[in-house]
Amino acid sequence: IEQAARGIIEEGKHIGKEREAEKLAKMLREKKNAGMEEVWKCCAYLYTLESFLYKTLNAAMRLVGDKEHEQVWRRKVRTLGPFSLLLWDDPFNTKLTTEKTLYRGAELTKEQIASYEEMAKDKTYGSFQAYTSSSRNRKKAEEFGNTLFIMEVFIAFIADL
Repeated sequence: IEQAARGIIEEGKHIGKEREAEKLAKMLREKKNAGMEEVWKCCAYLYTLESFLYKTLNAAMRLVGDKEHEQVWRRKVRTLGPFSLLLWDDPFNTKLTTEKTLYRGAELTKEQIASYEEMAKDKTYGSFQAYTSSSRNRKKAEEFGNTLFIMEVFIAFIADL
C-alpha cells in the first residue's frame, strides 16, 4: 500500500497534480490496516474517479506490447506497478467469466478505425492492455464515441462493478 501511495504521488508531481495525488494517496493509506477486500474497494474507487490516475495508468498500459514505446511503459512499472497490482488482485471475482458479450463505445480517429477494420478482415484477435470499462448494455455503450466495440469474451477474469 505504501509503495502504491508513493507511486501515485510521484506520478502526480510529474504532471503538476501533486495536491490531487496526495489526496488519493491519503485515501489509500487510510486502508493500510484494513483487509484485502477493503484495500481493493478503495483502489477500484480511486481508479474510477475523474483524475489523473486512471488516465496515466491507462496511457501507460496501452503501450504494453508496443516495441516502439517499450521504454515508456517500463518506466512506469516502478511508480504505477504497485497500485496496478492492488487493483488487479480482485478478491471478489475469483471465478472465470466465460462466453459473455460486452460492449464499449469509444471515440476513434479514421486511422484507428481503419486499423481495426484490417484486423476484422483477417479475423485477428486483440486485447485491451489497459483496464477497460465496458458494459453488458449495448444501448448504453452506443452513447459513447463514434465506434462500438463488440467483445466476445471467451474466458477472462472480469471485475463486475
